[in-house]
Amino acid sequence: MITPIDIDNKTFKKTKFGGYDINDVETFLVEVMKDFEKLYKENTELKDKVSTLQESVSYYKSLEDGVNKTIENAQTAADELKKAAEREIAMIKKEAKIDTQKELENIKEEIIKKQVELEETKKQIKIYKIKERSILEAQLKILNEMDE
Repeated sequence: MITPIDIDNKTFKKTKFGGYDINDVETFLVEVMKDFEKLYKENTELKDKVSTLQESVSYYKSLEDGVNKTIENAQTAADELKKAAEREIAMIKKEAKIDTQKELENIKEEIIKKQVELEETKKQIKIYKIKERSILEAQLKILNEMDE
């Protein structure tokens, strides 16, 4: 392949009349034309490849943008789910605490009722004992009076 230096350094034979040898010039022009044609074709092919590659880059860039948007949406959805779960947990804890407090109050009330019932039962037993004692003492008194 002819290089720019080859072209710059090219010298043509001179004819007797002071001009250049036509065959020498035409041979060189044919050689330059072949190389130029080859370079022109390569340049066209490279431009086509560059265009194709730019289209591919654009396509993959759009895919990348889509993937990034999908990732961003997934992250947003995950964050929202996490926040919703945290709110749900907080609500469940709050409800459990309220239920536990209500149950504790019910148990305390039940204990108080049972204590009142116990005290009432103790009073009734005491009254029963007093009545029974009175009856027994009266019976004993009657028995003692009968003996006398």
